[in-house]
Amino acid sequence: MEPTVLKVSKKKIMLWVIIMIMASGLIAFLTLTLLLLNRETIYPKVYIETIEVSGLTKLQAEERIRGIYEKELESLKVDVVYEEYSKGLAYKDLGYTYLYDDAIYQAYRFGRDGNAFSRIRNIYYLRNNPITIPLATHYDKEALEAFIKTIAEDINKEAQEASIKRQSGVFHITKEELGLQVQEDRLKELIAGRMQTFSLQDINIPIETITPEITAEKLLNIKEVIGEFSTAFNLQQRGRNANIALAAKSINGILMMPQEEFSFNDATIPRGVEQGYQEAPVIVNGELVPGIGGGICQVSTTLYNAVVRGNLEITERRNHSLTVPYVPLGHDATIYGTLIDLKFVNNYENPIYIESFVSGDRVFVKIYGSKEDNIVITLVSQVLEVFEPKVEIKKDNNMFIGEQEIKQESKKGYRVNTYKIYHEKGREIKRERISTDYYKPVNAIILEGSKPKPVSKIEEPVEGAIEEESLSPETESNEIQENQPIFQPQE
Repeated sequence: MEPTVLKVSKKKIMLWVIIMIMASGLIAFLTLTLLLLNRETIYPKVYIETIEVSGLTKLQAEERIRGIYEKELESLKVDVVYEEYSKGLAYKDLGYTYLYDDAIYQAYRFGRDGNAFSRIRNIYYLRNNPITIPLATHYDKEALEAFIKTIAEDINKEAQEASIKRQSGVFHITKEELGLQVQEDRLKELIAGRMQTFSLQDINIPIETITPEITAEKLLNIKEVIGEFSTAFNLQQRGRNANIALAAKSINGILMMPQEEFSFNDATIPRGVEQGYQEAPVIVNGELVPGIGGGICQVSTTLYNAVVRGNLEITERRNHSLTVPYVPLGHDATIYGTLIDLKFVNNYENPIYIESFVSGDRVFVKIYGSKEDNIVITLVSQVLEVFEPKVEIKKDNNMFIGEQEIKQESKKGYRVNTYKIYHEKGREIKRERISTDYYKPVNAIILEGSKPKPVSKIEEPVEGAIEEESLSPETESNEIQENQPIFQPQE
């Protein structure tokens, strides 16, 4: 029986040996695993950009990364250029820096998330699959915007429109200048992108070229008269003539692009003493009264007639309340303060130019452009009604009985239609009514004296003296002349 007992005992021993070996291995594995999971260094095969940080603590990794990239940061400079213009940009001036802490944190955390088994799996995964963590950067966006603003201030240039001026019967055109505009948003994208790639190549500034609306090419289409007119004035009325000259000068040289609207008031206001305007008769509430700027309506009327003959689109016009002597009925255009204006639109495809001047006893307006047809336009008016004035007698206690004075001459009133006549090759092809105007009649006003005449005293004849008539023939003649009606025409 003894051999059997010995055999069993050997099996148990072998079993225990195996158990002890396995236990030791397990303990060793667990010990190594715990040591691996609890180590304070970065796991193997971990890189930040091209620099390996395996086996380093977070502090050691930061020292290694900073030591390399801080030196590189000093050399990060780029030129921002446009043609001959160049401006240097040092990245550090934009507060450019590397986010070391973020990259080191990611490197350290790899293999430290999840349970023990997933952690071990990730750690052993690194042995054949290294990971690279990008080193992110940061910059001050406001500093970049300020840098771009300085570039824009250096380069930006407003476009200069072409100009035209008529002198001595000849047009002189000054060519336009193109404008430049830095595309700031696009430049910001280019600089920000370049800082991410670490490239030090020059950055070309994106520029928008701005072409002005008015170009010399367009102005070359101003080549002929499309409408003109002139009116005469009295050279003796100096104040009124000065106002006509000032208003004509204000509208001279005005350029109008297609679809642009002209306003006589915008072109001539202010019209005060400070601008040189003088006192002259103006029509207010149907009466001629002294006012600053009297006479400017003759300029607006002359312009209106040139505009109509040029076949431009009238958008605002009003006739005078009374007839005027310098144009036929229905052909006038009044102006009053800012309330009444003359407006028209350039309905041509090309720009037009207004020339206005005074020569001798006439004011001239010529409109230049490019004719689009062979139409010739004239105006004709048709009187619809005539309104006869009345005579008003007013007593004046400053005048003697029997004396008279014409304070206001009468004027007939009218209602008229005005037609625009289109002619082609000397033949009327169309007629259109452009206005119906009313001119109020002006009653004559005659002043009659109501003050009694003084009675002359007759002296008693002296005894022995020769008796004489109290009134000499000359005196009687004078009184008769003084009692005659006096005619004073009103200008």
